[in-house]
Amino acid sequence: MKSLLVLVDQLDDWSPYYPSSQVIDIASYLQEPGNAQGYVINLCHDFSYLSSGYYGSLLAEARGGMAFPSARAIRELHSFESGQPLLPKHSRLLESYSRRHLKNTPQIQVRCYFGTSDHPELAPVMRRIFENYGFPVLDVVLLKVQADFWVIHQLEVPSLEQLHEQEQDAFASALDAFSHKIWRLRKTTKGYKYDVAILVNPDEALPPSNKGALQAFVQAGKQIGLNVDFIHPTDASRIGEYDALFIRETTRVDHHTYRMAQMAENQGLVVIDSTSDIMRCSNKVYLHETLQRHKVDTPATRLILTQQAQDIDALTADLGLPVIVKVPDGSFSIGVEKASTREELEECIARLGERSALLLLQEFVPTEFDWRIGILDDQVLYACRYFMARSHWQIYNHSARSHKSGNADAFSPDKVPKHVLKTARKAAKCMGDGFYGVDIKDLGDKAVVIEVNDNPSIDKGVEDLHSGSMLYQQIMGVFLKRLDEMNGR
Repeated sequence: MKSLLVLVDQLDDWSPYYPSSQVIDIASYLQEPGNAQGYVINLCHDFSYLSSGYYGSLLAEARGGMAFPSARAIRELHSFESGQPLLPKHSRLLESYSRRHLKNTPQIQVRCYFGTSDHPELAPVMRRIFENYGFPVLDVVLLKVQADFWVIHQLEVPSLEQLHEQEQDAFASALDAFSHKIWRLRKTTKGYKYDVAILVNPDEALPPSNKGALQAFVQAGKQIGLNVDFIHPTDASRIGEYDALFIRETTRVDHHTYRMAQMAENQGLVVIDSTSDIMRCSNKVYLHETLQRHKVDTPATRLILTQQAQDIDALTADLGLPVIVKVPDGSFSIGVEKASTREELEECIARLGERSALLLLQEFVPTEFDWRIGILDDQVLYACRYFMARSHWQIYNHSARSHKSGNADAFSPDKVPKHVLKTARKAAKCMGDGFYGVDIKDLGDKAVVIEVNDNPSIDKGVEDLHSGSMLYQQIMGVFLKRLDEMNGR
């Protein structure tokens, strides 16, 4: 049986239940890195984005565990909109239940514990909702909108202290039963047409692909039998028309790119970038924990809780000065600052700490350029050197009026130092089988990973300078391969 760990805000929250060494407060869990190969039941009160509760699930997954709720489920709950339809068989079940027990009441309220409730007849519906959202305790309101058609009207997550004695007993029983089960992942439907949608945003200032690259993707798709269309952020309702979604707009978790990827996955499309890749790569805390667990070299890094007092002298003695301070969800060098003095570090932690419960402090490793290694399906697609912006310590200088980014040049992968390629592939493999741009500093005796980015840049005349049209054919070929596998061909 897999191990079980329960996260709570404070150990006192667990006082109504039997004491257990499997219960840990969230602050201790976040500060004590290690493996969590089993189940992690997250009972924190606050699941808002970048809160300690959110990080509890995110780091559980980074450390190799299975979290309930998952970080993805937390995001899905935040983006929940009333009126989510149920399967027809579940609507019929609710209709029958309402007719027999509730005098045809058009609304049913249920408290769900790990996919179970006090209404055994509703078990299939509750289990389906738990599979989709994964919260240990969830208040569900189901609404009849027309004959034999019910929807999920409302979802709320009660805290432990809101449970009265009888509900505490129900929760404890459900937790005990759950710890002896392994719940399956949600099923997806399969598409049968080979139509690929590329999501672009004409208004984006720094898109991940320029117009030349986008047209090259279209041509490469046609050459291997894929019909490729461009869609915009306003075309979310059209996603179901396609078999695959390729996101060529800068991704963020709290953003329509994530929501459209989520919609596409729920409808069974092949998606690059997946919601898992967007969520994992956009958060530097997840990246740090994952790379650390898999023993991938990085600059010396420390994770701090911003709600707690910091020993600045110990941090500077450990990491030196200057030191890099990172907000976990920054991208394109946004939310990444350099503190050159003790006073700057204190001010930086205080200011950025208002945005996130956790920050990363990292050793400053100055180099003339960073390697960017593009990897998809564990295959190296391209290798580029990205030089620092003029008179700046980063590739991007957002405060500059011109020359906001440095120059770049592309290389044949066989011309790249072998230890750089080896480290890049190892880092990408830690994250999954998606499309990643691994940023690496070559220190001569070793290579250290700075970032693993989802949605890496592919621009005509930059990343394709060495391989030309072959780069686009390789990427579109992965879509074809995955579509064939999905359809059993």
